[in-house]
Amino acid sequence: MFNKSQELNIKNIGSKLLDTSKSKSNVSIFNKDWWYGNMMDWCMQKPEFKTKMFRFVDVFPYLKTGEEIIKHLKEYFEEDGKLPPLFQWGLGVGKLAPGILSSGLNKNMAGMSKMFITGANGEEALDYLNKSRKSSVGFTIDLLGEATLSEEEANAYKNRYKDLIIKLSEASKSWSKNSILDSNEKGEIPSVNVSIKMTALYSQIKLESWEVSLAEIKNALRPLFLLAKKHFVFINLDMEQYDYKNLSLQVFKELLLEDELKDYPHFGIVIQAYLKDSLNDLKSLEQWIKKERKTPITIRLVKGAYWDFEVIKSSQENWPCPVYTNKSETDANYEKCTDFLLKSYPNLYLALASHNLRSISVALTLAKEYNIPQKAIEIQMLYGMGEPIKSNLVLDNYRLREYTTVGDPIPGMAYLVRRLLENSSNEGFIKAKFIDNSDESLLLQSPHSLEKKEIEKKSSGFVNTALLDFSLAINRNNLQTAIDKLEKKLSSSLFDKKTGINALPIINGEEFKTNNILIRNNPSHEKQVITKVNLADVNLAEQAVNMASKFSNQWANTDVKKRSALLKKLAELIKKERFNLSAYIILEVGKTWAEADADVAEAIDFCLYYADLALNTEINVSNVSGESSVYNFKAKGLCAVISPWNFPLAILTGMSVAALVTGNTVIMKPAEQSSGIAYELMKLILQAGFPKSSIHLLLGTGEEVGEYLVQHKDVRQIAFTGSKEVGLNILQKTSSYKKGQSYNKSCVIEMGGKNALIIDSDADLDQAIQAVIKSAFSFQGQKCSACSRVIILNSIYDNFIQRLIPAVKSLVVSDAKNPKAFAGPVVDKQAYDKIMGFINRAEQKGINNLLKYDLEKQKFTDNFKQGFFVPFCIFGPVDPQDELCQDEIFGPILSLIKVENLEEAIKVSNDTSFALTGGIFSRSPANIEKAKKELQVGNLYINRDITGALVGRHPFGGFKMSGLGSKAGSPDYLKEFMNPVCVTENLVRQGFSPDLL
Repeated sequence: MFNKSQELNIKNIGSKLLDTSKSKSNVSIFNKDWWYGNMMDWCMQKPEFKTKMFRFVDVFPYLKTGEEIIKHLKEYFEEDGKLPPLFQWGLGVGKLAPGILSSGLNKNMAGMSKMFITGANGEEALDYLNKSRKSSVGFTIDLLGEATLSEEEANAYKNRYKDLIIKLSEASKSWSKNSILDSNEKGEIPSVNVSIKMTALYSQIKLESWEVSLAEIKNALRPLFLLAKKHFVFINLDMEQYDYKNLSLQVFKELLLEDELKDYPHFGIVIQAYLKDSLNDLKSLEQWIKKERKTPITIRLVKGAYWDFEVIKSSQENWPCPVYTNKSETDANYEKCTDFLLKSYPNLYLALASHNLRSISVALTLAKEYNIPQKAIEIQMLYGMGEPIKSNLVLDNYRLREYTTVGDPIPGMAYLVRRLLENSSNEGFIKAKFIDNSDESLLLQSPHSLEKKEIEKKSSGFVNTALLDFSLAINRNNLQTAIDKLEKKLSSSLFDKKTGINALPIINGEEFKTNNILIRNNPSHEKQVITKVNLADVNLAEQAVNMASKFSNQWANTDVKKRSALLKKLAELIKKERFNLSAYIILEVGKTWAEADADVAEAIDFCLYYADLALNTEINVSNVSGESSVYNFKAKGLCAVISPWNFPLAILTGMSVAALVTGNTVIMKPAEQSSGIAYELMKLILQAGFPKSSIHLLLGTGEEVGEYLVQHKDVRQIAFTGSKEVGLNILQKTSSYKKGQSYNKSCVIEMGGKNALIIDSDADLDQAIQAVIKSAFSFQGQKCSACSRVIILNSIYDNFIQRLIPAVKSLVVSDAKNPKAFAGPVVDKQAYDKIMGFINRAEQKGINNLLKYDLEKQKFTDNFKQGFFVPFCIFGPVDPQDELCQDEIFGPILSLIKVENLEEAIKVSNDTSFALTGGIFSRSPANIEKAKKELQVGNLYINRDITGALVGRHPFGGFKMSGLGSKAGSPDYLKEFMNPVCVTENLVRQGFSPDLL
């Protein structure tokens, strides 16, 4: 990127800084004491120890007693009955009493945190800030804290920021002016510099609801920006996860165009150079300054602190990776961004945030070449790191600013761990220079010569369909357009009962109108007709059975490759109709935007996964000469697929295509509430090219059509997902012999759950509460995998509910089509009445409802009386034997159970008739292993939510009263629809065998 002359100047400046650093060898790069220094040495020498150490640092503040500390130390570090020398020498583990050990470790941990965190609050940090300014080092200060889970916590953050701005501003009046720190080439600049994270100020950011989130964040930030202007304080808007990047930029731009803020130049925003679109963002900001704002801003240019998170998230979501995956590419892009920013002066001011001498040298070289005043740029570094480099820059009269933090140690641990990782990174400059003593030529080597083009990874196997990224406007607009289009199609008037989409039974490719019409209304607006369901009767059911039975052999003998190809074609069609299908799901069953999209994505996944799986069922089981023995599978015959309404597309598709691809003919009988979605699916199946006799759609009631199919002598198998009561009825009916029946009926049945999450005493509450909320209340708890019980250890119970209750109160319940809605209505009046019955009985028994959730105060809903909206309820503590903890409610009711220890928690979790999903939040390796061994669930989730199983990755299903048969989305699921056959052939002819020739 740079010519030879520029590279020479870069190396000269870098060499000078390096030489000066060597002369300051007595200054530690880590400010380390004995224990911290040795700990970091071990981390850099032993990667496995590093992982364990940082996990221990993460959990340490939650350990309340010496016994807990010893327990975790041994679980994380003990090998062959011994702890590493670091703990033996430094702490005397094994010799000291737990209390003394606890005191020693607390002292060391507190000392370590003070190396990176300046105090619990602004006042505590003042001593350091004063001392720092006397050494000609400025600051930008940020608040550490727990994740903002509620509006109560958001308001607390707002007050903390206000307090920080006011108190530091007052304190600054007594500071002596420093010409380098307090002025730039144009004059005075603020002495006080505060960094703000927007996610701390609003707890309900939803990318689907872009405009509402935008407005709420602006409302939260505006008073702080105005307060900063009033007190002559610089405000820097931090950049966080990539999900929020575009929202952050838009918030920043729109606020700074407001009349009261437009002319104030002391605002800045972070740009992360590890992002592939960072340079384009800088170009956009420059054009915005030139054309609209006209007043300069500062760019804090960083490499980025969430690299691991972004790589993991993009991998798990199957989204394009937003960050460069090679360090050299990030370093090279950092230099490109630096060059652009310096060329953009004076519209954009550069605050170069880096400890890398190459990066710093590039900036200083280019600034001189472009004749940019030295006072127009500043270098920023993290408090607690890179002390020799800081000293050198101060001596050369550069404005140096430290990024400092204040906060309590528990919430500050996440920040501390990130800093420790940065210190010990194998690719980091700090380690290369001050630990490994790398050669100067390597330290100052141009990253452009090392750039590697990223190779796009193409998976040869099944990959889950990516969920929609709602940070992209095109996805938000497409889904909103689909909803608007569907509503227009339904009716020009919301309350015209004569409209709605006709859903018809389809037999042998022919649609049948019937005289028995079921009106399916929008559960969010019960007067809006969504679907007019033409209900089939037993005569149509008999016709479907006859057609399917006649075609059964022909379909079974169809080449499996052709059947597999048809599934892939269906997947393409569903993907093409993704937005329209999501819109229908939203209106017909009341799923929110993200939940509806996930339903469609799962349907696509079932098609693709089973299409591949069906091609690999044949196994050669003989290993002797002269014999061929093949273990294979053959279709069982006609399969009745009876599906639920809560995953109206995914489950119906999954069970149906599993039966089809294995050579069985199918009759689909969906739940009445989701008949319209089933009708749309059936049309796509026929469009994909499936023979019209291979699959039929019967829209009807379970009591009539469902019962008829279950008991019909020619229906050889039942695939069912639904309630325990119906599932057990099916098992009972299919176990009895019918005259003329030539087959034992088989069943693959998925029923309900009474799923529990255990919260251990050392659980990360930020993560645990978010997981509980998602698991219990998304889609109003209408998932068989939903969390309905939380079993909490007594020692953490009070802290848990103190954060859970306001977090749930902050959730938005609204019309499902409202993108702001966290949850919508329940599916119909029958469900509403059942759930309200549980609530009323619990309150009559005096069980404490901890959550007074007021639906009427939800400002995003027009009129709750038009829909089936149930208030979120959290009861606790609840007797584990109460119906709240034993019966499947299928609604937004959460029961909290208090226990003394993990043994009791596991016993309570297992003490139901169900065994579907469950989970535990714990940072104790021993407790996690115990949960793995003893929890009786089909799907166990550790340190994450317990819903959202993905095809292939999380095969789904349970046992006990939760189901019978193989798991959906598993490698062995297709075998449920086939009979195993072994074909053995003698290959020997006249003493010869072809396998020996």
